[in-house]
Amino acid sequence: MLPNTPEEILDRLIEATEIIAVTGKGDGPRKLFSAWPDYRGKIAKRRKVYPPSAISRAEEAITWFSLVEDPDSRRALQFEVMCKAGGGKFSQICEKYGWKRTTVTSRNRAILKKLAERRAVWPCAETSLEKNVAA
Repeated sequence: MLPNTPEEILDRLIEATEIIAVTGKGDGPRKLFSAWPDYRGKIAKRRKVYPPSAISRAEEAITWFSLVEDPDSRRALQFEVMCKAGGGKFSQICEKYGWKRTTVTSRNRAILKKLAERRAVWPCAETSLEKNVAA
């Protein structure tokens, strides 16, 4: 099921970050999260095996970051998602970059709300998944 609310989108992004941190392989860039803080080891201590459907959902959700046009806003959202996935403390990230945590958090909520509003125009991934499962 595709997310309908900002909270559901945030949950899917957190799940995607956890799954990709654990299942990411070395066949792409040397580090999957090369633009993010080196928290992969902390996140990867969690569950080690995920079903293919969870990996597909994660791959879909991780592409949602590209829908955020402003690179600074995208980066702030990525940092918050990584921290919520167990990769660190968001307040420390904000302090490091000179951001006010409450401001960044409220901006991230606005971004998530916009993503939820755009959900209506996303291609229906569920239909294609059902076709793949039936085949």
